Amino acid sequence: MPELPEVETVVRSLAKSLTGRVIRDVEVLHKPSVEGSPSKSQFVKGKRVLSVHRRGKFIRIDLEDSTAMAIHLRMTGWLGVLPTGAKDPRNDPYVRVRYPLDDGKETMIFRDVRTFGRVWCGTRDIVESMKALARLGPEPLIIKTDEFAERLKSRRGRLKPLLLNQEFLAGVGNIYADESLFRAGLHPLALSTQVKTANAHALHAAIQEVLAEAINAGGSSVENFLNPDGEPGWFQQKLRAYGREGEKCMRCDGTIQRIVLGQRGTWFCPKCQKKR
Repeated sequence: MPELPEVETVVRSLAKSLTGRVIRDVEVLHKPSVEGSPSKSQFVKGKRVLSVHRRGKFIRIDLEDSTAMAIHLRMTGWLGVLPTGAKDPRNDPYVRVRYPLDDGKETMIFRDVRTFGRVWCGTRDIVESMKALARLGPEPLIIKTDEFAERLKSRRGRLKPLLLNQEFLAGVGNIYADESLFRAGLHPLALSTQVKTANAHALHAAIQEVLAEAINAGGSSVENFLNPDGEPGWFQQKLRAYGREGEKCMRCDGTIQRIVLGQRGTWFCPKCQKKR
């Protein structure tokens, strides 16, 4: 599933190609892809795009007249702008929603192979108050060190599941939780209430460093992520823990291990990531 860096990569690309454009029409080809939307998909028809931004793992599009969209790519979703009528037999069967744009020459496409992704729209206030968005925690690239440490101490639980909890921190997923814990030298099973303040500060710094580096690399294309230009990210080449089971640790002479935690694969070095 695309995490914060991948979604941020999509948002930055779409902001360049969508801002100021008018959504001329809406063509829903797969109704489950818009299931749960506060308003019907046609609600955005004729509206001009004012901005494209990110909230956690959600793509947020603000349009004129206080209209908004929220898109979650989930596992295999893709959002981009293509020439109208462009044909690609590999991808066309998976196009779920089309948004022809003002000049008729280009169309915003929502494509999704496994159909878990969702596209919602409505008034801005209603979209922002949707449960999935309203419950999101603070942004990891914005939250201050002391606030992060305080939130960590106030929650009971293991570090890895806590970092994946979107109500605790919005946008961090499996890849970047493992990478951040590795950089901070913290065990994924360590109890949050027992993490020393200095280590909490180190984890905060590691999260922000990892996410910033991944954004600069265009995200990680571990499985099927492609940006709106159809290009993969390359941060997977810099992964130090995630997916490296059995390989030598890049920090010590330990060996990366994999465990299953909360139904998620979790990679770490048991030698230099001690439970504290």
